[in-house]
Amino acid sequence: MIPFTRRELTRAWRDAQSASQAECRGNPHRLLLFYAAECGLKAVYLKQNSLEFIDGEVGRQLSHDLNRVMGLLRISNAYFLPSGLKLPPIKQKDRVEKQRNCEVGELNQVWRYGGVLMGDADKLVEQQLEKINGWIAEEIR
Repeated sequence: MIPFTRRELTRAWRDAQSASQAECRGNPHRLLLFYAAECGLKAVYLKQNSLEFIDGEVGRQLSHDLNRVMGLLRISNAYFLPSGLKLPPIKQKDRVEKQRNCEVGELNQVWRYGGVLMGDADKLVEQQLEKINGWIAEEIR
């Protein structure tokens, strides 16, 4: 992993958070919200642990699994993203449907590759990401 400073992570959070406020809501918007939360949570982790940069060792602890990072930060479970999410099944070559499950650490893949979560889960996760980013704004001050 390339080392990044807390200042760089904070700037990345601010930039992604700002860009994610566009009126057009969809996968690119959700992906930016996700990455904003990821950068912001990592910046808060560095701050709380008196670290100045994230590198390979710290980066391995702080994956794309935002719930894991929030657990390390001891954030209330009220901020956690739902687990056990599902995408609509797809038909394989033999026409057998393949179920698709998604965990929190894979949400970035869903939105990056154009997927849609079942039910109103996209909207619920989006709202939760906005809540997380609000918490980060208070912590980064």
